[in-house]
Amino acid sequence: MHMKELTVVEPSMTVQAGSLESDHADSRKTVAAEAISLSAALHRDPVDVRTILSLSWVGLLLALLLVVSLTFNVYQYWRRPDRIVVDRSSGRVLMINDREYGATEAVSVGPDRLTNADKQYAAGEFVRAIYQIDPATRNKDVERALRMMVPNSALAFAQYLKRNGILDRQRAESQQAVWTPQDVSVDQADPYTVRVIGKQEITKFLAGAAQTETRQLSLTLKLVADPMRRADRNLRSGFLVARFADKELGALVGADVSVDR
Repeated sequence: MHMKELTVVEPSMTVQAGSLESDHADSRKTVAAEAISLSAALHRDPVDVRTILSLSWVGLLLALLLVVSLTFNVYQYWRRPDRIVVDRSSGRVLMINDREYGATEAVSVGPDRLTNADKQYAAGEFVRAIYQIDPATRNKDVERALRMMVPNSALAFAQYLKRNGILDRQRAESQQAVWTPQDVSVDQADPYTVRVIGKQEITKFLAGAAQTETRQLSLTLKLVADPMRRADRNLRSGFLVARFADKELGALVGADVSVDR
């Protein structure tokens, strides 16, 4: 009599086998997902590819232009000068490509800096605008003088002219005046003070008679540096007039009256 063998499978072994199969399935899913992701990463939109290529070409072009520009600048710096300024009277070289400069007895070329000559020029032009009277340009001359002053001082001076009726009196008397500067100097004790001495010859018409007066004036002007440096308002001198005072030296030098016929 034959005996049949019975195989007994324990429950724990069944559970373990199922767990292994589940792990294998999960692993296969993970591998498949990674393959799909890798395939998606390797595939790019044609529009993106064209954009990247265009940006790359633009970057290369800009880099090439930069190299060419630097090369040209180096060449411009080291090449022989193409502009030389020479004083024909003396044969002296004044300028070479804006890098070298010289000077002559009448002309100087160099870096911009404010000097006593600028102060004297500003003071002289300001005094001329006030004391030289031309009826045809009087208003413009006074406006130019006011622009050459510090704003607060210009306002005070304009009020002084209006309050005393100076311009109205000059128009009513048809005044004309010639200003002749005799000395313009910078005060050695105060480099921003300029002293001007000059002669003013005035012609005015009163009741049909032409009267002339000649007087000598001494003026003291206090200057300040213009924050705008050289500008049209200061006649490119770099200075503004903060205040000024005048006084007459002695009595009238001479006066005569003639009848206008």
